[in-house]
Amino acid sequence: MKKTLIIFALYAGALYQSQTNRFTYELRYRNDSSQEYITNLMNLDVSPRSVKFYDKSFADYDVKNKENNQSISHYSTRTDQVIERKPESFKNNWYRDFFDYFVVKTNDEMKWQVIPETKEYNGYKLQKATTEFGGRSWIAWFSNEINIKEGPYKFRGLPGLIFMLEDLDQNFVYKLINNEKLSSDYDTQDFVETHYGKQAIPITNEKFNKYIEDIYQNPTRMFSEGIKNGQKSTFKNETIESIEALNSKKEMLQKGIKGRYIYIEKDKQPVF
Repeated sequence: MKKTLIIFALYAGALYQSQTNRFTYELRYRNDSSQEYITNLMNLDVSPRSVKFYDKSFADYDVKNKENNQSISHYSTRTDQVIERKPESFKNNWYRDFFDYFVVKTNDEMKWQVIPETKEYNGYKLQKATTEFGGRSWIAWFSNEINIKEGPYKFRGLPGLIFMLEDLDQNFVYKLINNEKLSSDYDTQDFVETHYGKQAIPITNEKFNKYIEDIYQNPTRMFSEGIKNGQKSTFKNETIESIEALNSKKEMLQKGIKGRYIYIEKDKQPVF
Protein backbone atom coordinates (compact mmCIF):
# COMPACT_ATOMS: atom_id res chain seq x y z
CA MET A 1 0.00 0.00 0.00
CA LYS A 2 2.86 2.37 0.73
CA LYS A 3 4.14 2.47 -2.85
CA THR A 4 0.72 3.26 -4.34
CA LEU A 5 -0.07 5.93 -1.77
CA ILE A 6 3.25 7.63 -2.49
CA ILE A 7 1.99 8.11 -6.03
CA PHE A 8 -1.11 9.82 -4.63
CA ALA A 9 1.06 12.17 -2.59
CA LEU A 10 3.35 13.02 -5.52
CA TYR A 11 0.46 13.65 -7.86
CA ALA A 12 -1.90 15.36 -5.45
CA GLY A 13 -2.36 18.19 -7.93
CA ALA A 14 -3.81 15.77 -10.47
CA LEU A 15 -6.04 14.04 -7.95
CA TYR A 16 -9.21 15.93 -8.79
CA GLN A 17 -8.83 15.96 -12.58
CA SER A 18 -10.08 12.66 -13.95
CA GLN A 19 -9.59 9.44 -12.05
CA THR A 20 -11.27 7.80 -9.09
CA ASN A 21 -9.11 6.88 -6.12
CA ARG A 22 -10.61 3.91 -4.32
CA PHE A 23 -9.67 3.20 -0.71
CA THR A 24 -10.88 -0.03 0.89
CA TYR A 25 -11.44 -0.18 4.63
CA GLU A 26 -12.01 -3.16 6.85
CA LEU A 27 -14.99 -2.40 9.08
CA ARG A 28 -15.54 -4.41 12.25
CA TYR A 29 -18.70 -3.58 14.17
CA ARG A 30 -20.95 -4.88 16.94
CA ASN A 31 -23.66 -3.68 19.29
CA ASP A 32 -21.47 -3.94 22.38
CA SER A 33 -18.55 -5.87 23.90
CA SER A 34 -20.76 -8.89 24.66
CA GLN A 35 -21.00 -9.64 20.92
CA GLU A 36 -18.57 -10.91 18.32
CA TYR A 37 -17.58 -8.47 15.60
CA ILE A 38 -19.21 -8.52 12.18
CA THR A 39 -16.69 -7.73 9.45
CA ASN A 40 -17.37 -5.93 6.17
CA LEU A 41 -15.12 -4.42 3.53
CA MET A 42 -16.10 -0.88 2.52
CA ASN A 43 -15.08 1.22 -0.48
CA LEU A 44 -14.35 4.93 -0.33
CA ASP A 45 -14.36 6.29 -3.89
CA VAL A 46 -12.91 9.79 -4.23
CA SER A 47 -13.32 11.44 -7.63
CA PRO A 48 -13.40 15.02 -8.95
CA ARG A 49 -17.19 15.03 -8.82
CA SER A 50 -18.11 13.05 -5.73
CA VAL A 51 -17.10 11.08 -2.67
CA LYS A 52 -18.93 7.78 -2.12
CA PHE A 53 -18.76 5.23 0.67
CA TYR A 54 -20.47 1.86 0.34
CA ASP A 55 -20.11 -1.88 0.89
CA LYS A 56 -17.39 -3.36 -1.35
CA SER A 57 -19.75 -6.23 -2.16
CA PHE A 58 -21.89 -3.79 -4.16
CA ALA A 59 -19.01 -3.22 -6.58
CA ASP A 60 -18.13 -6.93 -6.62
CA TYR A 61 -21.70 -7.86 -7.62
CA ASP A 62 -21.76 -4.99 -10.12
CA VAL A 63 -18.69 -6.37 -11.89
CA LYS A 64 -20.33 -9.80 -12.16
CA ASN A 65 -23.53 -8.28 -13.52
CA LYS A 66 -21.65 -6.30 -16.15
CA GLU A 67 -19.63 -9.35 -17.18
CA ASN A 68 -22.91 -11.21 -17.74
CA ASN A 69 -24.52 -8.14 -19.34
CA GLN A 70 -27.54 -8.44 -17.07
CA SER A 71 -28.56 -7.73 -13.50
CA ILE A 72 -28.69 -11.23 -12.04
CA SER A 73 -27.11 -10.69 -8.62
CA HIS A 74 -28.30 -8.13 -6.07
CA TYR A 75 -26.76 -7.12 -2.78
CA SER A 76 -28.42 -5.28 0.12
CA THR A 77 -26.31 -3.48 2.68
CA ARG A 78 -26.14 -4.73 6.24
CA THR A 79 -24.10 -1.75 7.38
CA ASP A 80 -26.53 1.13 6.66
CA GLN A 81 -23.49 3.19 5.60
CA VAL A 82 -24.12 4.03 1.95
CA ILE A 83 -23.08 7.67 1.49
CA GLU A 84 -22.59 10.17 -1.33
CA ARG A 85 -21.34 13.77 -1.07
CA LYS A 86 -19.57 16.45 -3.04
CA PRO A 87 -15.81 16.87 -2.51
CA GLU A 88 -14.93 19.23 0.34
CA SER A 89 -18.48 19.01 1.73
CA PHE A 90 -20.04 17.76 4.96
CA LYS A 91 -23.48 17.56 3.32
CA ASN A 92 -24.30 13.90 2.68
CA ASN A 93 -26.87 11.87 0.82
CA TRP A 94 -27.42 8.95 3.17
CA TYR A 95 -29.05 6.05 1.30
CA ARG A 96 -31.21 3.73 3.41
CA ASP A 97 -32.40 0.31 2.27
CA PHE A 98 -35.41 -1.04 4.15
CA PHE A 99 -37.92 -2.75 1.83
CA ASP A 100 -38.13 0.51 -0.15
CA TYR A 101 -35.10 2.68 -0.95
CA PHE A 102 -34.67 6.09 0.66
CA VAL A 103 -32.26 9.01 0.76
CA VAL A 104 -31.81 11.20 3.83
CA LYS A 105 -30.00 14.50 3.33
CA THR A 106 -27.82 15.35 6.32
CA ASN A 107 -25.37 18.07 7.30
CA ASP A 108 -22.60 16.41 9.32
CA GLU A 109 -19.96 19.04 10.02
CA MET A 110 -17.50 17.80 12.63
CA LYS A 111 -15.24 19.66 15.00
CA TRP A 112 -11.94 17.82 15.31
CA GLN A 113 -9.32 18.16 18.01
CA VAL A 114 -5.92 17.34 16.53
CA ILE A 115 -3.54 15.83 19.09
CA PRO A 116 0.30 15.76 18.86
CA GLU A 117 0.41 11.99 19.42
CA THR A 118 1.67 10.04 16.37
CA LYS A 119 2.37 6.45 15.32
CA GLU A 120 3.63 4.55 12.28
CA TYR A 121 1.48 2.43 9.97
CA ASN A 122 2.86 0.77 6.82
CA GLY A 123 5.61 3.35 6.62
CA TYR A 124 3.29 6.30 7.13
CA LYS A 125 3.31 8.70 10.03
CA LEU A 126 -0.21 8.96 11.42
CA GLN A 127 -1.47 11.64 13.76
CA LYS A 128 -4.30 11.35 16.26
CA ALA A 129 -7.52 13.37 16.30
CA THR A 130 -10.79 13.12 18.21
CA THR A 131 -14.38 14.22 17.67
CA GLU A 132 -17.93 13.65 18.90
CA PHE A 133 -20.43 12.36 16.35
CA GLY A 134 -23.63 10.33 16.28
CA GLY A 135 -23.79 9.99 20.04
CA ARG A 136 -20.32 8.43 20.20
CA SER A 137 -16.78 9.63 20.91
CA TRP A 138 -14.33 8.91 18.08
CA ILE A 139 -10.57 8.56 17.63
CA ALA A 140 -9.07 8.95 14.16
CA TRP A 141 -5.54 8.45 12.86
CA PHE A 142 -4.78 10.41 9.70
CA SER A 143 -1.78 11.13 7.49
CA ASN A 144 -1.13 14.56 6.06
CA GLU A 145 1.24 12.88 3.57
CA ILE A 146 -1.93 12.06 1.59
CA ASN A 147 -3.64 15.29 0.57
CA ILE A 148 -7.16 13.87 0.68
CA LYS A 149 -9.30 15.22 3.50
CA GLU A 150 -11.69 12.28 3.50
CA GLY A 151 -12.36 9.13 5.47
CA PRO A 152 -14.86 6.33 6.02
CA TYR A 153 -18.61 6.97 6.22
CA LYS A 154 -19.33 10.65 6.99
CA PHE A 155 -15.95 11.29 8.62
CA ARG A 156 -13.84 13.93 6.90
CA GLY A 157 -12.26 17.35 7.37
CA LEU A 158 -8.87 16.44 8.82
CA PRO A 159 -5.70 17.70 7.04
CA GLY A 160 -5.12 14.34 5.39
CA LEU A 161 -6.59 10.91 4.69
CA ILE A 162 -8.06 8.98 7.64
CA PHE A 163 -6.30 5.60 7.88
CA MET A 164 -7.91 4.33 11.10
CA LEU A 165 -11.05 5.25 12.98
CA GLU A 166 -12.84 3.82 16.00
CA ASP A 167 -15.32 4.89 18.63
CA LEU A 168 -14.23 4.96 22.25
CA ASP A 169 -15.98 1.64 23.02
CA GLN A 170 -14.49 0.02 19.89
CA ASN A 171 -17.90 -0.99 18.60
CA PHE A 172 -17.07 0.46 15.16
CA VAL A 173 -13.48 -0.02 13.98
CA TYR A 174 -12.21 1.00 10.52
CA LYS A 175 -8.77 0.28 9.08
CA LEU A 176 -7.47 1.20 5.64
CA ILE A 177 -6.22 -2.01 4.00
CA ASN A 178 -5.98 -1.30 0.27
CA ASN A 179 -6.18 1.34 -2.45
CA GLU A 180 -6.29 1.49 -6.20
CA LYS A 181 -6.54 4.15 -8.87
CA LEU A 182 -9.38 3.75 -11.38
CA SER A 183 -9.04 5.31 -14.83
CA SER A 184 -12.41 7.08 -14.65
CA ASP A 185 -15.39 7.74 -12.40
CA TYR A 186 -16.87 4.42 -11.31
CA ASP A 187 -20.56 4.20 -12.21
CA THR A 188 -22.52 3.40 -9.02
CA GLN A 189 -25.94 4.29 -10.45
CA ASP A 190 -27.34 0.78 -9.95
CA PHE A 191 -26.45 0.41 -6.29
CA VAL A 192 -25.90 3.83 -4.68
CA GLU A 193 -28.08 6.44 -6.37
CA THR A 194 -30.72 3.75 -7.01
CA HIS A 195 -31.13 0.21 -5.71
CA TYR A 196 -31.31 -2.03 -8.78
CA GLY A 197 -34.12 -0.01 -10.32
CA LYS A 198 -35.67 1.31 -7.12
CA GLN A 199 -35.47 5.10 -7.10
CA ALA A 200 -34.35 6.70 -3.84
CA ILE A 201 -37.30 8.33 -2.06
CA PRO A 202 -36.34 11.58 -0.26
CA ILE A 203 -37.20 11.38 3.43
CA THR A 204 -36.13 12.86 6.76
CA ASN A 205 -34.46 10.68 9.36
CA GLU A 206 -37.44 11.21 11.68
CA LYS A 207 -39.89 9.96 9.05
CA PHE A 208 -37.60 7.08 8.13
CA ASN A 209 -37.51 5.97 11.77
CA LYS A 210 -41.30 6.28 12.00
CA TYR A 211 -41.58 4.12 8.88
CA ILE A 212 -39.42 1.39 10.47
CA GLU A 213 -41.19 1.65 13.82
CA ASP A 214 -44.58 1.24 12.12
CA ILE A 215 -43.38 -1.84 10.24
CA TYR A 216 -42.03 -3.25 13.50
CA GLN A 217 -45.40 -2.83 15.22
CA ASN A 218 -47.24 -4.65 12.42
CA PRO A 219 -44.63 -6.59 10.40
CA THR A 220 -47.12 -9.00 8.79
CA ARG A 221 -49.17 -6.22 7.19
CA MET A 222 -47.13 -6.04 3.98
CA PHE A 223 -47.60 -9.77 3.36
CA SER A 224 -51.22 -10.18 4.46
CA GLU A 225 -52.87 -8.74 1.33
CA GLY A 226 -51.03 -11.22 -0.87
CA ILE A 227 -52.01 -14.13 1.37
CA LYS A 228 -55.66 -13.02 1.22
CA ASN A 229 -55.42 -13.04 -2.58
CA GLY A 230 -54.13 -16.60 -2.64
CA GLN A 231 -50.41 -15.85 -2.87
CA LYS A 232 -47.78 -17.57 -0.77
CA SER A 233 -44.91 -16.21 1.31
CA THR A 234 -41.77 -18.04 2.37
CA PHE A 235 -39.91 -17.51 5.64
CA LYS A 236 -36.77 -19.56 6.26
CA ASN A 237 -37.90 -22.19 3.71
CA GLU A 238 -41.35 -22.46 5.32
CA THR A 239 -44.26 -21.70 3.00
CA ILE A 240 -47.02 -19.57 4.53
CA GLU A 241 -50.49 -19.84 2.98
CA SER A 242 -52.86 -18.53 5.67
CA ILE A 243 -53.27 -15.38 7.74
CA GLU A 244 -53.09 -17.48 10.91
CA ALA A 245 -49.74 -18.97 9.90
CA LEU A 246 -48.52 -15.52 8.88
CA ASN A 247 -49.45 -14.01 12.24
CA SER A 248 -47.46 -16.73 14.00
CA LYS A 249 -44.33 -15.27 12.35
CA LYS A 250 -44.79 -11.80 13.87
CA GLU A 251 -42.14 -12.25 16.57
CA MET A 252 -39.63 -13.67 14.09
CA LEU A 253 -40.21 -10.74 11.72
CA GLN A 254 -39.85 -8.22 14.55
CA LYS A 255 -36.56 -9.78 15.57
CA GLY A 256 -35.31 -9.48 12.01
CA ILE A 257 -36.36 -5.82 11.78
CA LYS A 258 -34.78 -4.95 15.10
CA GLY A 259 -31.52 -6.68 14.21
CA ARG A 260 -31.26 -5.59 10.57
CA TYR A 261 -28.79 -2.79 11.31
CA ILE A 262 -26.35 -1.90 14.05
CA TYR A 263 -26.82 1.86 13.96
CA ILE A 264 -23.56 3.79 13.88
CA GLU A 265 -25.40 7.02 14.75
CA LYS A 266 -27.10 5.79 17.88
CA ASP A 267 -28.63 9.21 18.55
CA LYS A 268 -30.59 8.85 15.29
CA GLN A 269 -31.75 5.21 15.50
CA PRO A 270 -35.37 4.00 15.68
CA VAL A 271 -36.96 3.21 19.03
CA PHE A 272 -38.34 -0.33 19.28
